[in-house]
Amino acid sequence: MIIIPLTTEDLTKVRLAPSPLWETVFSFWVLMHPHRHTLHASWATRARRVLAGTDLSPLVAAMCLEHHCPDFVTPPPDASATNFGEELERVRATAPEVVHTEVQMLVQAEKEQFGPVAPERERMLGIYLNDPEASLKRLVDELRCYHELAISPYWSRIHEHLEGDMLKRGQALALGGVEALLSNLHPTASYRGGVLELDKSCEALIEPAGRGITLVPCVFAWSGVAVLVQPGYRPTLAYRPRGVANLWSTSSPARNGTALEAALGAGRASVLKGLLPVPSTTTELAHQLHLSPAAISAHLSRLKDAELVEPHRSGRKVFYRLSGAGESLLGIFGELE
Repeated sequence: MIIIPLTTEDLTKVRLAPSPLWETVFSFWVLMHPHRHTLHASWATRARRVLAGTDLSPLVAAMCLEHHCPDFVTPPPDASATNFGEELERVRATAPEVVHTEVQMLVQAEKEQFGPVAPERERMLGIYLNDPEASLKRLVDELRCYHELAISPYWSRIHEHLEGDMLKRGQALALGGVEALLSNLHPTASYRGGVLELDKSCEALIEPAGRGITLVPCVFAWSGVAVLVQPGYRPTLAYRPRGVANLWSTSSPARNGTALEAALGAGRASVLKGLLPVPSTTTELAHQLHLSPAAISAHLSRLKDAELVEPHRSGRKVFYRLSGAGESLLGIFGELE
């Protein structure tokens, strides 16, 4: 469990900041494990085609562990700028001793949490320990090359999706306050009583101490919420925005939602779509859809049995939100906006 207590000052400094650098780094991890991220299968196929013959060994070395990568590769983004070149220069400016320390800590944490590191992976990470300055330079060069080939052609589409997510989360903040914003990051994240908790395999207490936190919507973010835990960084959380299942789709929406209604029935289809863009309670859905609370409860029960929605308790209220499967289903029928 990672615990992040947030003071009143911290809550006034919660920022949303998309990052082309974070997308680039996270996408490479997705590319290395394509079978775990079928949402991006079409992108991965095209990326592998254009990357054929490109030497990406420094990037492979930095990302060779399944669970972590060095934090200096993804510094907290600046909410006022999303320029990849500027972000990359921040990586290039990392002090060699920071590179060495973070890689050393990364290997140690991997051993403590998951057992011995495979010799080949330890050898790859060793290049950063033996010559951190030269290794960092090669990494920056390869990140630039990889970004130009695999991410830059799709950045307009990705950025548009991220902007849509930020608008929806701004609405959630306006309508439901900080609790609605932070509790809806991921099923493993919960916020109550001024404390943000993330269900993780490691234990950590992160105190922003008045610095606030940065939320990074990232379409390539893998399972859960990724967190920068090093004390020297502003607390930063990367989460996958809703609707990623529809990111690479070129199909047009079904007219009037009739295909989805044919599959689920008009009532359950309207309830499922009613959970966009933010989670809702039974009472809120009943008011929104002009149905009785009993009818909404019956529909939610069937959708929950089908693993299309997930309940989440916040205080005395139970909110329902789309599961990954529910989101994918709406994407298939072109119902994600």
